[in-house]
Amino acid sequence: MKKTDYFQTDDGLNIAFFCWLPEEDPVAVVQISHGMMEYAERYEEFAQFLNKHRIAVYANDHRGHGKTAGSPENLGYFSDKNGWIKVVMDMRSLTKIIRTDYPEIPVFLLGHSMGAFLARTYITLYDDVNGVILSGDAVNPPALISAGRVMGIFHRLISGAKTPSPFFHNMSFGNFNKDFETEGEYAWLSRDHHIADRYRKDPYCGFHCSVAMYQDLFYGLSYISKKEHNQWIRFTLPIYIVAGGEDPVGDKGNGPRKIAQMYRELQLEEVSVNIFEGARHEILNETNRKDVYADILEWISYHI
Repeated sequence: MKKTDYFQTDDGLNIAFFCWLPEEDPVAVVQISHGMMEYAERYEEFAQFLNKHRIAVYANDHRGHGKTAGSPENLGYFSDKNGWIKVVMDMRSLTKIIRTDYPEIPVFLLGHSMGAFLARTYITLYDDVNGVILSGDAVNPPALISAGRVMGIFHRLISGAKTPSPFFHNMSFGNFNKDFETEGEYAWLSRDHHIADRYRKDPYCGFHCSVAMYQDLFYGLSYISKKEHNQWIRFTLPIYIVAGGEDPVGDKGNGPRKIAQMYRELQLEEVSVNIFEGARHEILNETNRKDVYADILEWISYHI
């Protein structure tokens, strides 16, 4: 069963969220944090799979995305100030809703791509989930992050906070498809051409985000790269990192491995990585997605 609802933030924004509930009482909940330039309902097939195994799924559309944005004209903008942290606080609000609905069962936070960056921020600030799954994660060079933050200041002064930024879009995404150009514009997402084609045709996907949102993104990337922030993560928190072996965002698996190594150096007790060879960025939408689903289910089931 699927439900759609909204909660209101402290700054008066209505955040759309979705619940996919199994027929029987759930044994766990997965909270999904979606990626940049997409929305929560793209995870419905995965949610339905988990429902068959008595796992409920909750996911909100982040600010500037999906039904939270409302119309396509509002896409790609978090907030004038502190947008990154506000999105993380929105995720916390959804976790509280889940804990109210199901106070006795474990909650696992799954973040994909930008959603993984947000999830990594979340666990430095809050200790209220039972495990974390990071999909399509990446390591970004500090020099690139610093350059992006500086350029963001100038672009905002020139263009304004809410103006869509083709410059930052090309800077961030321009090279991802170079190995797959003969297959179409969004082939870097998945080997499943139907997925890439639907993404291309969807007005709520692939849009140019605002200058302010890129500033928020660069802030978030800088934040999660610093040891002094990550040292606050509970050392017993299980973290599972999954990625495609041909994902250009994660440097073909190298980025996720570096993230795992960083967490291990911080003495986190349970950090594991699985790279799906041949898969690209959206492993939950890949041609071998049923194998990915089963793998994630096995990890969750072990930690229930």
